[in-house]
Amino acid sequence: MEDLAEAELTQLLIEKIVTSSDIKVLLRWVYEMEEFGPVFIAQSNEWYDHKLERQWKGYRSSAFSHSGRVIYKINNDEIIVLVKRVTTNHNYFR
Repeated sequence: MEDLAEAELTQLLIEKIVTSSDIKVLLRWVYEMEEFGPVFIAQSNEWYDHKLERQWKGYRSSAFSHSGRVIYKINNDEIIVLVKRVTTNHNYFR
């Protein structure tokens, strides 16, 4: 994870905004991304994955809870996933 995303996730855990259940789901998202790739995530009904627009053009969002999102980008053909942000309130502002 990018340092900012990791720091935000740590803070969300400290503030008890993200639960241990959320972490389990996030770890499953990471596992599925590593094992099956971004096309699997994008086509899965579970993750509600979609392209983002405006200031997040080039990024995607996957749901890990009702309001929680992982904002990420795929770099190059190597399928390097850069998690840019983890948010629990649909806050897509940079």
